[in-house]
Amino acid sequence: MSNLITQLQQYYTDFLAVDPDCLGELYSQQIIFCDPLHRVEGLAALKDYFASMSARMITCRFQFDDAVVATDDACLPWQMHYAHPRLNAGQTLSLRGCSLLRFDHRVYYHEDFYDLGAMVYERLPLLGSLVRGVKSRIAGEGPQ
Repeated sequence: MSNLITQLQQYYTDFLAVDPDCLGELYSQQIIFCDPLHRVEGLAALKDYFASMSARMITCRFQFDDAVVATDDACLPWQMHYAHPRLNAGQTLSLRGCSLLRFDHRVYYHEDFYDLGAMVYERLPLLGSLVRGVKSRIAGEGPQ
């Protein structure tokens, strides 16, 4: 496996404990980072985004499954364990997801795929029951 991918996995093992200045060792200055909430362009913007996210989290760590790595791209399945004071009374939650990476010497494109509803919306008191109800109705209807 690429040394860069191994370093990236180590970085995210305990996301809140890492030094944001190390991002320059992993990501290019022109990084494009996308997730279901944001699209961030540039290393400085990524550092700001991560700092903003980290400031609100109680814990955030990633466990990686087997990566699929090619010459200049990779797919990293993961499980994030996180706690936020406004979700689930601050108790630790888990979320499955996957990262698509494109890289040369550093990662220049990083896109995270995960179920935003499962991460946030289903965890909010009123909205959560509504979202779970809609999902249940859709699942119960089946094919037409």
